[in-house]
Order: sequence, then structure tokens, then C-alpha cells
Amino acid sequence: MNAEKKRPSGRFIFLIEEMSRLRVAAYALLMALILLPWLAWEKDGNMVRRWLYPVRGHLAAWSTDCDVQTAPWIKELTRKLPTRLDSPANQLVFVDSKGQQAGCVNGWQGLPLISDRVTADTRFRLASLSKLVSFMGMTHDDARVRSAWLDSPLVQALSISPPFKDKRISQIRIRHLLNHTAGFDRLRAEDPMVVRNKKPWCPEDVGQLAQTPLQFMPGERYAYANLGYCLASVAYERRFGRSLWDVLERDMRFSQYGLDYMDRADSPVDYNFMHHEFYGPDFVRYFDWTALRASMGMTGNAQGLARFVADNRSLLAFAREMRDDAIRCDETKPESCQDGFLERRRVGNAQIWLQRGYLYGMSALFLMDDAGNFLVWLGAGDIKSPLLAFEYVEAAFLDALH
Repeated sequence: MNAEKKRPSGRFIFLIEEMSRLRVAAYALLMALILLPWLAWEKDGNMVRRWLYPVRGHLAAWSTDCDVQTAPWIKELTRKLPTRLDSPANQLVFVDSKGQQAGCVNGWQGLPLISDRVTADTRFRLASLSKLVSFMGMTHDDARVRSAWLDSPLVQALSISPPFKDKRISQIRIRHLLNHTAGFDRLRAEDPMVVRNKKPWCPEDVGQLAQTPLQFMPGERYAYANLGYCLASVAYERRFGRSLWDVLERDMRFSQYGLDYMDRADSPVDYNFMHHEFYGPDFVRYFDWTALRASMGMTGNAQGLARFVADNRSLLAFAREMRDDAIRCDETKPESCQDGFLERRRVGNAQIWLQRGYLYGMSALFLMDDAGNFLVWLGAGDIKSPLLAFEYVEAAFLDALH
């Protein structure tokens, strides 16, 4: 009888077995929570980043902070940049035709909530918005000096003598470099400025221009090229005896606008590379950012860049005056028509001018209408089709103003 009393009941045994099964299930779930994300990360880290990004995007949108006088459409556009365009940190500034400036920022420099918030002073990469600054530096002289400089032959400015591999090189004028009509086409030939792990021959060995083939006759059509702005900066220094960088700093108070160069003051922002399988944050070490200063190597903030542009607004008008009506182009197609550094576009009934900026993991845009209102966007991300991101911002700008 006593032995039977000490024997566990069937219900007690069932409870023990049930607890064991629950324990095993809990352990299995815990292991899955640890192992499955790890395995997914090992297989495709960017896939995991894309899974998690909506949380970061909505936090960035929630963090949007605007100047008191900012228009509602600018606030709404800034809030949408993190979620619609996968840009987790942004600066957006609008300047109207009268010079009134207002803007918004959102996001963090690194991980949300635990890193420093993005402010109006946070440094971003400007990418090809650097061309805007370079253009203004090289055309800020009085009209007579500027005209003579723009019409001078490039080979004369660089003291390069024939023979030339391509005889058309002798036809390049400085103005061709600044409005992308010099004969270089990065879509039809290798862009020597951005070959991975290869030092560009410009600006240190511009004599190689004599051995460089062109893709079309200078002045015949437009083709966006980074090489042109590098060559123009070298030609400017040899013509005037001062570097473009000296002119920007001493004459145009470049640093007072918060502007600088990637080779000495890169951005602290953590850029979003989740749509890139080949390049990540370390891509910067594969390129010569000193050589790329004039074309894509500057840094700054949207507020400072907007003030720099506003203070040199007459040079926007000059860029538009560089339009060459003899060149046929289609204003409805991206990168088809150029007025100086400005790409000329027609969207519906609206005429706009813009300069896009793109580096891996980021987007930037300068956008202006025919009334002189303009917008500057610096972002820390991109989508799979970067052109769609720029068109999204264009549409919001035009909807609000036209």
C-alpha cells in the first residue's frame, strides 16, 4: 500500500512530460530566433537590412524637424523621404525667388535613437552637386574676363601641343567642358575619373589628353562627363595663377557656408547601402577624392549650400544663358540638354533646371523653376532606380509651385 502511494500519478507524469515538451519547444524557438537571422545575414546581409528598414524609415519620418516658417508641402515631402525613397537621414531646404529660406531635417547620423540626430549643420556628401559650386567658382569673374576665359581653347590653356590621337581635341573650348559638350561621353567610353583602384590622369597628368579619343565633335551634342570639370579646374589655375580651391575660399568664403572636401572633411552620416550588392561604406577608399573635388568630391549641408547659391544667384542666370540653341536635344529626356552645369528639363508645361547628385548609398538634388525658386536635397540613401527618386522630388516641387 505504501509503495503504491509513493508512485507518481498518471496526471503528474503527463504534466512533467508536457513541461519537457514546452521546454524543448522554447529552446528550439530561441535557437531559431538566434540562428535564422544569423543564417539570413550570412546569406544576404542587405536582405536583412531591407526587412528591418521600415522601422528605421518610420522612425526617421517621425523625427522630422522643420523651421517655423516652412511651408506644409516641404514638411510633408521631408517626412516621406525616409519611407518612400529609402533615405534614413535628410536635409531639405527651399529658397523662394525673393530669397526667403526654410527647410527640414530628419534622421540620425547612425543607429536611430542612440546616435546623434541629424541637424541643419550636419555634413553630407554633395556628390555631383559639387559641380554647382565648381561652376560658380570658375565663372564668378566679371563678364569680360569670363567671356574670354570660356572661349579659350583647352589645349592652349593647358599648354598641350600636337600631335593629338584625336584631332578634334584642338576644338575643345572651356565652355564645352562646363556645359558637357566637350566630346567626352561616359556612357560610350570609360570615365577615367572613377575607375576603381586607378588614379585618374587628371589633374596631375593632363598631358594624357593628347592621347584621349573623343566620342563626338566638341559642341555637337550634350553628354554628361566628370572629366570636363576636372580639366576646367586645371585650366583655370593655369590661366589665372590661382587654384579653384583658393578662389572658393578667399573670394567666395566657401568654408563659411559649411562647405568642404571629402578628402579632408567627409560626412559623419551612416549611408544606406541596402540596395547595393557590390559596394558598401568602404567604397570611398577605391577612388581619388582629391582628384574628384571639382566634379563630385565636396561636402556640406543643404542650408549652407542653399545660402551659397542664393548669394551667387546671378551665376544661375549666367548658367542658363550658356544654352546653345544650335544643339538639338530633347528636354523631356534626362541628361539630354544642358545650360552650363544645369540640366534643362521640361515637365508638362513647366520648365525646370537641375543638378542631380549620386554616389553609392546616397542621393542629392538641386532643382530650380523658371521663377527662380529652388530646392536643395541631401539624402543618406537611394532606391534601386535612383532616377525615380529624383522624379519623385521634382513632382512634389512642381505640384506645390505650379
